Amino acid sequence: MSESDGASPAPISRATHPPASTDWRRREIRLALGNALKLGSSLIVTWGIALLVRLYVPRFLGPDRFGELNFADAFTTTTFVLLTLGLDTYVRKEISVRPGHASDFIGGIVTLRLLMLVIVYAGMEIVLRATQRSPEVRLLVYVFGAAQFFIVGNNTSAGLLHAAGKVSELSVLSVVAKLIWALGIVIAIVFRLDLWAYAAALAAAEGLKSLVLFWLARKHLGFDVKIRPRATFAVIVASLPFYVSGLASTIYDRIGVSLLAFLSTDREVGWYGAASGLAGLTMMLVPLISWVLIPLFARAAAASEAELRAMARRSLEFILTLIIPVSLMLVVGADVWIHIVFGPAFLQAEAALRILAVAHLLMYVSLVCAYALAVLNFTWRMSAVFVSGMVINPVCNAFLIKPALALEGAGGGGAACATATLLTEIVIVGALLGLLGRRTFDAELIVRVSKSLAAAIAVAALDTFLLKPLGPARLLLDAAIYVTLVLVTGATDVRGMVNWTRMAMRERKSTKPPAG
Repeated sequence: MSESDGASPAPISRATHPPASTDWRRREIRLALGNALKLGSSLIVTWGIALLVRLYVPRFLGPDRFGELNFADAFTTTTFVLLTLGLDTYVRKEISVRPGHASDFIGGIVTLRLLMLVIVYAGMEIVLRATQRSPEVRLLVYVFGAAQFFIVGNNTSAGLLHAAGKVSELSVLSVVAKLIWALGIVIAIVFRLDLWAYAAALAAAEGLKSLVLFWLARKHLGFDVKIRPRATFAVIVASLPFYVSGLASTIYDRIGVSLLAFLSTDREVGWYGAASGLAGLTMMLVPLISWVLIPLFARAAAASEAELRAMARRSLEFILTLIIPVSLMLVVGADVWIHIVFGPAFLQAEAALRILAVAHLLMYVSLVCAYALAVLNFTWRMSAVFVSGMVINPVCNAFLIKPALALEGAGGGGAACATATLLTEIVIVGALLGLLGRRTFDAELIVRVSKSLAAAIAVAALDTFLLKPLGPARLLLDAAIYVTLVLVTGATDVRGMVNWTRMAMRERKSTKPPAG
């Protein structure tokens, strides 16, 4: 490795030479794909449940009430990122190669988070009173806060299981928890309960999940929960760059909603929330990517830097192959999807949806780059990039929201928020690609991604200038044209992807996680 910005308390050892054959890489990819299939199956079910709920709730509540709900959700998510401590990335990076390390810090982290919970609630109360939020919104924030506390802990417990390669029970538990949440939402809708009930459904599901996940993590890793101040402090210091990156990325991703709420109306927040929720369909692979890629990248880096860069190249190509057409369908069909899912009351969300679909595509690039940089120990430089986003995004929002509202009227504020997110992602992706350097990108990756993007742009242009009069039916034609273009140009190696997946499914049962 040429250089690093920081190291964990016990850095991952590196082999001096790459593996003699491709067997190691194939074994690791089969393990990763095997876990990805388990987690992915669970993710499909949970996303399906969440989709039905999240897309119906805005229609049921309407823009104004949903705006209040969306504000409280975004506000607590932004605030409770303080409790993450950057631990989740650290856990997936380190526990994947030394499972016994968990006993050094789990007890101390749990204690510290409980102490921080009191401080966070006090800070939220000050902000809510200063902004003169209603008692209903304040109660909503407090209940969402409880849910977020459990979510923070669940992410750490899940990270331990991902790193250990023990994901079967986790996959089932995720589905059960999502069903409990959905049942709570249904009860709130049927009995027309106040907004707190929507947050309570999430808190109940995540609370139950928290208890079971922690038990599963102890079962499979065998750690104790003793408080070891020195070891805990060392882990917090080692996780600090991940913490800074997580704070920055969450803040710039969510702060736009808070600024929009302060600078406009709940209705604008509701429209933007609907667009964000629908655009979130493009982000459905994000949890799977973090669960699988960080342990995979860590083990690749333990073999050699060349193996890590090869893994990053192919991972990026595979992910973009899947995500580009999804983003394209949201861009060209924004008017159709908004009308079908949310109804006429949310038509002002179209512009924001189109912009966010492109921004979320860039987020995938930044995620893969960030995970590779974290394993390469370029942690502080990566953190600096995300901190720049934390500055760029609110500045863009502050300058764009008011003029956009004056110029575009209804829906202009949400479009401005989405534009701020897109501009931020452009800067971040450019910086992260620069940090990774040319060695991570080969001609095959550049050519295939360029062809896919060119095909998407061509379809978007055809839809805008020629196919609009066809109405919703044009989306089928758009999809057919895109598939034809990527196959004819060779943008997607379909045969290679299918063969490799079949091999992974056939042989994954004989593949065991590496010994701790």
